[in-house]
Amino acid sequence: MATKTESLLAAKRRARQVEREQRQASKKRRLAERREYRRFTRASRARRLTWTAGIGGVVAVAVTTVVLTTSPLLSLETIRVEGVERLGSDEVIAELQEFAGVPLARIQTAQVVESLSDIALIQSVDTDLQLPNTLVVRVTERTPIGVVRSGTGFDVVDRAAVVLWSAEARPTEFPLIMVPASSESRGFEEIGRALAVIPPTLLRDIDRVTASSADTVAFSVRGSDHRVLWGSSEDSAAKARVLPAALDAAGSGSPQLIDLSSPDTVVVRDVTSPLPVPPALEEPENLEGDTP
Repeated sequence: MATKTESLLAAKRRARQVEREQRQASKKRRLAERREYRRFTRASRARRLTWTAGIGGVVAVAVTTVVLTTSPLLSLETIRVEGVERLGSDEVIAELQEFAGVPLARIQTAQVVESLSDIALIQSVDTDLQLPNTLVVRVTERTPIGVVRSGTGFDVVDRAAVVLWSAEARPTEFPLIMVPASSESRGFEEIGRALAVIPPTLLRDIDRVTASSADTVAFSVRGSDHRVLWGSSEDSAAKARVLPAALDAAGSGSPQLIDLSSPDTVVVRDVTSPLPVPPALEEPENLEGDTP
């Protein structure tokens, strides 16, 4: 009897063992099939992920573009002007009122430059957009070098012969240029190169400037009878550096001619010297060598 019971128990144990082995084999087979499926479908899954990411990126860019170009929260409300000295910020802002309320993403630098093109004092413009609603305008102004006579008074010009502003009375902080202001004038070009490197503190001490040819730039000094022979515009920076010392050497006595033609060998001599002197600082009717 005991032997029969033991046999039944042993049979049940074997049956359970077989059942466990079958389950384990089935599980291993499913795992193997799953690995094989993944191996064969890896390329297609990668393509699907790539397409999904690409489509998602395009959608994100499109949404961002729509928000930036249409949202009133990102529209222009504030204009900040930098780099102005003679020019007033209010004048620049007034010319850019057409952009008020325009989304920042739609404002291009070229459009800003075009809007400011009528302001003669502006040489160049750069812009920067600062979210959520600020446009920064960086201005480079033209540098005035002197004044020329006009039909109604005087024009203040830069070295490119651009008229920056006009006045009935002569502005005292700039020298009077005694040749016509023209970008095609060799004499004006040489004068412009010379005056452009002279510091403003010295520029206001110059009374009149003339040039009968490219290498005979000369000027008179306010409050004295001294004359300065600058020569050509070559080495103008070096000439500007030695000019203050040369003016001090000339003193306040008799009229002196300060010859800066060669900045390494500055010559200060009496104007009545028989040596060559610069052309008289009178306003000529017809200037030789002024036409290129």
